[in-house]
Amino acid sequence: MEWTIGELAERASAALTPTAQLNGRVRDVPNERLIRWYSTIGLLDPPSARRGRVAMYGRRHLLQLIAVKRRQAEGRTIAEIQAELTGATDQVLESIARLPEPPAEPAVPRTARPRFWAEPPTPAAPPPAAAAAPPPAAAAPSSPPPRPAAPPARAAAAGARPPAASAPSTPPTPTAAPFTPTVPTAPTAAVVHGVRLAAGVTLLLDGGGRAPSPNDLAEIGAASEALLSILREHDLAPPEGKKLP
Repeated sequence: MEWTIGELAERASAALTPTAQLNGRVRDVPNERLIRWYSTIGLLDPPSARRGRVAMYGRRHLLQLIAVKRRQAEGRTIAEIQAELTGATDQVLESIARLPEPPAEPAVPRTARPRFWAEPPTPAAPPPAAAAAPPPAAAAPSSPPPRPAAPPARAAAAGARPPAASAPSTPPTPTAAPFTPTVPTAPTAAVVHGVRLAAGVTLLLDGGGRAPSPNDLAEIGAASEALLSILREHDLAPPEGKKLP
């Protein structure tokens, strides 16, 4: 059983119950972008097969994806989930993912079950003197269908005159409204926190929340390695170890 990355995301979303509430920093329903990121940091195995340029995924990938979301729902960090689930067996993933059982197939009614009968005897050949039956008479050609009635002619619109235009009314004289000066309001200042991931790459936290703690900075730095690698591959960040002028 193999699925594309879109089908894998749909199956994982259907298996995750809507009652599993996650915190505001965790996405409860996985998508294709999140699946690729999990594969980059080692939480998902590489695709099991490829059909041309399309990557295919199997049941183990579904177990890994749902197990990660279950642990995130319990409040585990990415570093803790990596330490627990990297290289885990299918039995361990089954116990964590708790996939719902597939619906049972409906029972076949007794009247619809096939019955086995004894093979009927071979019919005897007709006697040679039997006369051949005359061919059936050709059916009489059916009469052609009646033609549809012609549509009625359109009524002539001769003599119709456009309605007389009413005389324009005199517009009211506008009155000057009292002038009220507008006082400009000062813009509201917002606090933005920045986290330096590498030389030339800074993460801006524009949520107006608290400043990140040392523990937050350590987890952000560990999770940003995959993002920095992608940025360097596309020349969007300086190479590793290079200092900006």
